[in-house]
Amino acid sequence: MPKLNKREIIIVVLMACAVLFAVYEIFIAGSAGKKAALVQTGINDTSSNIAAALIDPLATVNAYIITRAEADWQKNPFMERNSYKEWTAREGAAVSNTSAVKIIYSGYLDVGKKKMAIINGMEYGPGEKLEMDGYVLKEIRPSKVIIRNRNTGSDLDIFIQE
Repeated sequence: MPKLNKREIIIVVLMACAVLFAVYEIFIAGSAGKKAALVQTGINDTSSNIAAALIDPLATVNAYIITRAEADWQKNPFMERNSYKEWTAREGAAVSNTSAVKIIYSGYLDVGKKKMAIINGMEYGPGEKLEMDGYVLKEIRPSKVIIRNRNTGSDLDIFIQE
């Protein structure tokens, strides 16, 4: 028999250990395996009890979400522009006292350096002309917008409608 080098000796020793462990597991620890199965069954029962306790609150929350989603919404955030204009006419939204033109400031966006205002259902940035002739958005603040009337040179403060 040829002489084995160091690597081959290590492989043979590890293989012998694996064979000895397999013999021990099959013949000697076989009776202990039944006890382990009983313990595993107890663990499964406990884990199923914990899972049932966690699922019940989630089922309640999900039922609440479903009922709220099916209910009629008072203010639909997904309205189209024309529908929004009709809704504001029905709701009698506040109109600026100094202007005969109906201007409704209904939303504010601040993304980094860019500010946007939602006026009459359309998005505007500072300095943009409004859909009504002669009006320009001068300044945007979270609570109000300042709109300049080019015809008269006056500024209108329009507060946000919630």
